[in-house]
Amino acid sequence: ETPESRAKRQRTEHYQIKHIRWFDGRGIRNSPILTQNLNGPCPLLALVNALVLSTPGSADTALIETLRSREQVSLGLLLDAVFDELMSGRRGGAAQELPDVSELYTFLVTLHTGMNVNPSFVKPPASSAIHPALRIQPGGFDDTREMRLYRTFNIPLIHGWLPPSESRAYAAFDRIAKTHDDSQLVQFQEEELDAKLRSVGLNQEEQRMFEDVHAIKEFLSRWPTQLTDFGLQTMINSLKPGEIAILFRNDHFSTLYKEPRSGKLLTLVTDAGYSSHDEIIWESLVDINGQNSELFSGDF
Repeated sequence: ETPESRAKRQRTEHYQIKHIRWFDGRGIRNSPILTQNLNGPCPLLALVNALVLSTPGSADTALIETLRSREQVSLGLLLDAVFDELMSGRRGGAAQELPDVSELYTFLVTLHTGMNVNPSFVKPPASSAIHPALRIQPGGFDDTREMRLYRTFNIPLIHGWLPPSESRAYAAFDRIAKTHDDSQLVQFQEEELDAKLRSVGLNQEEQRMFEDVHAIKEFLSRWPTQLTDFGLQTMINSLKPGEIAILFRNDHFSTLYKEPRSGKLLTLVTDAGYSSHDEIIWESLVDINGQNSELFSGDF
């Protein structure tokens, strides 16, 4: 497949649209959302739904109008509508300040298949794509080119795969592996350190490195769903009532909503299997393994 034929095929792919009624903090309103296609809950789907739900109910945008009048939408038409939304200035002026807006459009095209992100386990740097209004910062990401382009959307992208700041794991991450990619690399040193420990012993610096690697491995194995109890509580505390964000978890992206009356975190249900179920809109995010999660209608 040539790049040209692949681009043509991608632009003719379609997303199904579900029309929902939901409570936005002021009242019940109607909104069109995308449901997932064969690629699963990709960052483009989560982004489009976050843009739609975070738009005031009184506003009519090209993106909402494109979705409202259809039962399905092609990827090409969807990308054009999203691009128009970004360049309109309603999401801030970051997109207009880019030196090459064609780079942003190319980035949008790639979002329907995925996006490379590198979660940070420690306090994110000031330049990370955390929404500035968040008082207590949830998990951030390494400041890559993709993240810089993503910031033009002005939608918080967060994760809850976090150790408590006073924990042994946090200290280990802070010293030797601030991000997920770093944590994978340092584990290659364990075998070498173990062999040296058994033969001639380790000096003080090597011993601390050995202990830090163990603490990191223990953390990663204990929280395999990429969410911790501490991280979940941090997200609850950081998001404002009625705020829309995008959650990265289990290598997928989902649209997140803090219900303004109960204060619960809810993820938007976009699985195609529920597309014909008008009464199923949200799933509660109340624990790390989903044992106590519940499905809700738009008015809860």
